[in-house]
Amino acid sequence: MAQRSIASLIGSAFHGQLKAVANALLLVCMAGSPCVAQETQSESQTAPILSLEDAVVTALKTNKQIQARGLDIAKASEETAARKTLRLPQISTSLTDGTAVTPIEFIIPRGALGLYPGLGPLPGQNSNVNTTQHFSGLFQGSVTQPLSQLYKIGLSIRESQLGEELARESLHQLREDMAHQVTQAYGQLAVTQAELASAELAVRYLTELAALTDRRLIEQAVLRSDTLTVRAKLSQQRYQLQTLRDAFDTQRETLNRLMGRDLRIEFAVDIQPREAGDQVDLDAAERRAVEQRPEVRQARLQKHKAELDMRRQRAEYIPDVSAQALYLSFINSSFLPTNVVHVGVTVQWQPFDWGQKRHRVQALESGVAQAALTGLDVEAQVMVDVRNTYRKLRAAGALLEVQSAARDVEREKLRVVINRYAQNSTLISDVLQQQSALSAADTQYQQAVANVWIAQSDFNRALGGS
Repeated sequence: MAQRSIASLIGSAFHGQLKAVANALLLVCMAGSPCVAQETQSESQTAPILSLEDAVVTALKTNKQIQARGLDIAKASEETAARKTLRLPQISTSLTDGTAVTPIEFIIPRGALGLYPGLGPLPGQNSNVNTTQHFSGLFQGSVTQPLSQLYKIGLSIRESQLGEELARESLHQLREDMAHQVTQAYGQLAVTQAELASAELAVRYLTELAALTDRRLIEQAVLRSDTLTVRAKLSQQRYQLQTLRDAFDTQRETLNRLMGRDLRIEFAVDIQPREAGDQVDLDAAERRAVEQRPEVRQARLQKHKAELDMRRQRAEYIPDVSAQALYLSFINSSFLPTNVVHVGVTVQWQPFDWGQKRHRVQALESGVAQAALTGLDVEAQVMVDVRNTYRKLRAAGALLEVQSAARDVEREKLRVVINRYAQNSTLISDVLQQQSALSAADTQYQQAVANVWIAQSDFNRALGGS
C-alpha cells in the first residue's frame, strides 16, 4: 500500500516538484562544506565576521582580568621605589608643647656643683628652685644615615624587584590562559554556528516538504503516516533550531565578555578546516617550553626569593650602625639650654637572642630546598604537558580525517536514498532517517574541526606561546 501511494506521487505531473525537494535536501547535505556554510550564513546572518586572531588580540587588550592583573605590576613597582628611599638619610622631627600641671620645685644642695678654690662650695648654701606654671616645650630633630643597614636594604630592594618579576610572569600566564580560553570559546561558537546554519536550512526544507505532503494527502497520493512523520520531524528540527540559537547567543555573550566588550555586540565566526601540524622534535619542544613557560620562571623566581629571604635573615647578625645628627631645643625654659646639637654614631645590636636568628635561618634554608624541589616538579609537569598536548593534537588531526570520510559516506548515502525516493523505490521515512544520519555526521565533523584548533592552541600554550 505504501509503495503504491509513493508510486502515485511520482507521476509525471509532480515529478518536477519532487526534484525540487530532492535538490533542497541535497543542499542540506552539502551545508557542511565551507562555501555553502558561508552562503547560508549570508542569508540568515548579516553580522560582521570576527576572526580568531582579532578575537585574541582584542581579549589581550581589553579583558578586565588582564587589566586588573596589570595593576599588580604598578603596585610592585611603587613598593620597590619606596624601599629604595630607605638608602637615603631619614629625617624625623617631634615637638612637645604644654604647661606643667603642678609647679616644679626642687633643692640644689650646698656644694652639689663642686668645691672650688677661692670660691668654696657651689652653691654656698642649699638653694630652692621654684618654677612657675607657664607654657614650655621640647623640639627634637634628627638626621640618620644608615650605614651597615645598606646591605639589608639592598637585599630588600632585590626582593621587591623579584616581586615585580613575579607579577609580570603572573600577567604573562594570565594572557596565555586568556588566549587559550578565547580560542576554545571561538571553536565551540564556530561549531554551534555551523550547526545553526544547517538546522535553518533543514527547517526550510522540511517546511517545503510538509506543505508538499499535505497537498498530496488531500489528493490521496501519500499516506497520512507520511505527513505525520514529516510534521514530527519538522517540530523536532524547530526545537533543535531554537536550542542552537539559545546556545549560540550564550556562547557569543561569553566570548564578548572574554574580549571585554558589550555582551550585546553581534558577530559571526569563521573557521576553515585545517590539518594538524607536522611532526615536531619533542626534545626541542620540551626545552622551549621549559624556557618559556611562565610557571617555570615563577618557580625559579620563588627559589631566588627564598634565597634572598635566607640572606636577609643572616644579615640580622650584623649590628645596625648609623650616623646621626641630633638637635634639641627647650622652649621657654630659663634654666635649661636653648640649643643642643649632637653628632655621632648610633649602634643597635642584640648579641644574645637564645638562638632565635639561627632557628629562623635554618627554617629559611629548608624553604630554599623546598622551592628547588618545587621547581624541578614544575619542569617535569611542563614536559608531561608538552607530550600530552602533542599526542592530543596528533589524535585530533587523525579524528578529523575519520569524520571527514564518515561525512562523505553519509552524504553519498543520502544522495542514493534521494534518487531511490525519486524513483519510487524507498519510503520518505528512509530519506528522513538518512538526513538525520548526515546531520549527525556533519556535527561530528564540525566538532572535529574545532578540536583541531583547540588542540593546536593547547599545544602552543604548552610551549609557552598563546
